[in-house]
Amino acid sequence: MNEQQLIQYVKEINETDSEINMLLLRKYTAIMELQLTSKQAVLIEHLNKHKRMTVSELANMMNITSSAVSQLVSKLDKEGYVKREINPNNRREIFVELDQTGLDHIAHYEEVELSIIKQYYSKLDMEDIKALRTIGRKLLAIVEADLK
Repeated sequence: MNEQQLIQYVKEINETDSEINMLLLRKYTAIMELQLTSKQAVLIEHLNKHKRMTVSELANMMNITSSAVSQLVSKLDKEGYVKREINPNNRREIFVELDQTGLDHIAHYEEVELSIIKQYYSKLDMEDIKALRTIGRKLLAIVEADLK
């Protein structure tokens, strides 16, 4: 495969992925609570994955300042998405974890994800699903290795 073919194929893959996301967004917008900004949603996803994190850990993962994370956390705390707790062993450190609205938000998105899996992905052959997963993981490993 020459470079021009590679570029064309990758553009087609990206365009297809974008079209799928736009169609799904159109269908699920009414039931997906979209009141969060993208940075707030990313912060909530990190907390869902890691359960409890410090402000500095979140800042590092999100590649933003601790001050910016603190502002996000303050707003999300007021809205019940997250809760803060001072580390009793280091009073300068603040732990952040999901609160009930954040847990409800994650549960809601998981319901939407399950609906998409059942309605669309289930129509693919299992070999296609496995190949898609394998390719995605390979590409992720390549990007992670390059960015370290």
